[in-house]
Amino acid sequence: MASRRAEKKCTQQGEARRTIIEAWMWRWLSIVLSNNDGGMRKEKLSVFAQSARPFGDPGRGESFSRNDMEVAHWFVLNNCDEIMAYLDEHEEMMKREHPSHLVAQKHRELFLQWFLDSVNKLKSSNSPTYSDELYNLAFGPIRAELFSGCYINDVKFLGAARDDKLCTQNSGVHVPGGGESTNIDFYGKLTTVVQLLYKDRYQVIMFKCRWFDSNPNRPGSVKIDHGLLSVNINRTWYDDDPYILANMATQIVYLDDPKAGSSWKVVQKMDDRNVYAIPELDPTDNDVDNVADQRLESSMKMMRKHFEIHMLYKNRFKYKECLQSKYRFSQLQLTSGIFQDSMLQWPEQRR
Repeated sequence: MASRRAEKKCTQQGEARRTIIEAWMWRWLSIVLSNNDGGMRKEKLSVFAQSARPFGDPGRGESFSRNDMEVAHWFVLNNCDEIMAYLDEHEEMMKREHPSHLVAQKHRELFLQWFLDSVNKLKSSNSPTYSDELYNLAFGPIRAELFSGCYINDVKFLGAARDDKLCTQNSGVHVPGGGESTNIDFYGKLTTVVQLLYKDRYQVIMFKCRWFDSNPNRPGSVKIDHGLLSVNINRTWYDDDPYILANMATQIVYLDDPKAGSSWKVVQKMDDRNVYAIPELDPTDNDVDNVADQRLESSMKMMRKHFEIHMLYKNRFKYKECLQSKYRFSQLQLTSGIFQDSMLQWPEQRR
């Protein structure tokens, strides 16, 4: 009788442990799946290789005209590193053929057809630089779909129409300065997520934003008080060019500035949950062991609690062997071994 009670107690304890292991396993799987934004293929063009997952229907009254599509596509072309040579070549051609005050206008008006003709010539001559991706980009978007939100690297962005009704903030957008305004950062609010659809199911996810004027040379646009940056939300710019690539955006929140009034908001940058900034290591460091230790220490702290239980239970041992193992979960050894990607090496099973 006593042995039966002991056996029943052991069985109950085993079931409890198995339940805990399974709970951790599903927790780990849910995090992995939520971090997998999808839409990733092995595209050669950077604009087609975004990691983004749009969701939700757009707000009422949202529309996307032919002019909107042309403006968005022009931004895509000017931010595709792989076709910079085409843009530079055509701009030089416009400088030779037109007066200086018309160069920018003619460059924008004539580039699309010239680019498509150039790609068609590559195709007809069987040039190794030709690709279907390049042709689809030159052909331009076929249509567009609108969404109210988007996940970028597990960070949720939400259009202002919905976001303003919530007690949380997910519509604040920050983009570091670039192009002609290298020293000016851009601050705004997401209004609509746009998915440009190209031939062969290629796509580009873009953010349409309301940009607050952040030019420090314009009085009443931005101010810094005790190290805090405030923007005037009643002054906007780039109203005719509101699009960015979705992966350019980092999320910020806007706080009230009671000292300056309701039209001013303090910009607060933030660290996203489950996203960790791992410092770069000096590649000239000769201490190989030290470099490996730093790499493991910085990256494996969060991974340990998710991987150790799941991998131990799922891949290396059977359940009973897991429970009977002399190794505790906290004693798992981390070395560069059989799991090369994760740098995990499980200890030998007790015989």
